[in-house]
Amino acid sequence: MSLSSFAGLAARLAMADADVKMAMEAGLEKTCQLIEDRAKAAIGTYDFGWKQLAESTQEQRVALGFLANEPLLRTGQLKDSIGHVVEGNVGYVGTNDPVAKYHEYGTSKIPPRPFLAGALAATEAEIPKIFGSAVKAAMSGGSEFHELKELLHMAKHLYKEGKEAAKEFLEDHRDECTYRPITLRIAIKLHGTKN
Repeated sequence: MSLSSFAGLAARLAMADADVKMAMEAGLEKTCQLIEDRAKAAIGTYDFGWKQLAESTQEQRVALGFLANEPLLRTGQLKDSIGHVVEGNVGYVGTNDPVAKYHEYGTSKIPPRPFLAGALAATEAEIPKIFGSAVKAAMSGGSEFHELKELLHMAKHLYKEGKEAAKEFLEDHRDECTYRPITLRIAIKLHGTKN
């Protein structure tokens, strides 16, 4: 497409806008999948620096036929319940396992072992790169636009918004006593759109 005319430039910008939106959704999907994979991989390990299982817990696990020191892992139900979904510019990573919140946040008798927040923290530094690469790929082949710089800047700050949303979610739900699925909400906001 020629950019020698105003009409050509306007058409390319419209295409670029659609390409960038699709790229941001692809980046969000990749980010959510990465967080899900890391949360699942953490179950049964101490990769996120959790407190060791109590000796009495380890003895109980062995008596029930499980390995002694695999935190949050018995049947695999918790691990299998972790998933994600992306709806437009919002992605959710979470679980519907009813015991998950007790492990994620802790109780008076169980120390917190945040597998979802830990996975988000472990992914945090990669999020701007994921979105930056997606946007760069969407814009490749075209001229340099001021919008590209702005979008890359927004992608760079996306991880901060995700971190704040996760922190707010954790603070808002820490003391709840009723069952509620645990979910991280990760949203992207494109210039000129409303969430």
